[in-house]
Amino acid sequence: MNGIVFSLVAITAVAYAQTPSKNDERYFDQRVAPILIKRCLGCHNQELNDGGISFLDRETLLKGGSRGPAVVPGQPEISVLIHAVRHDGEFKMPPGAKLPSRDVVTLTEWVKRGAPWGTKLRIANK
Repeated sequence: MNGIVFSLVAITAVAYAQTPSKNDERYFDQRVAPILIKRCLGCHNQELNDGGISFLDRETLLKGGSRGPAVVPGQPEISVLIHAVRHDGEFKMPPGAKLPSRDVVTLTEWVKRGAPWGTKLRIANK
């Protein structure tokens, strides 16, 4: 009986952890989405698909591109996106100037939270 109860609690906890809260969705919409729209979607969209990845939706970030999954929910230390925006190693994004540190912190926190998604992203001026 205890095993059944434990299993139900574990399943409920996993399901709850995968369901973003309204606060997490708001965090994405207010803090993460503007960074992705301004600094990433110009190249990483369904038309250009640079690096084999679009940043228009969560599924494509989780699937990743030529370098593997861009985002590993809850694990910024192994997420390609976080290494790229930190300019760790040879792969640096965006090209040219590094993101402001507050943006890197925001993206890292977002991945730590499980990379919850809010509203659908659109490329600016489209």
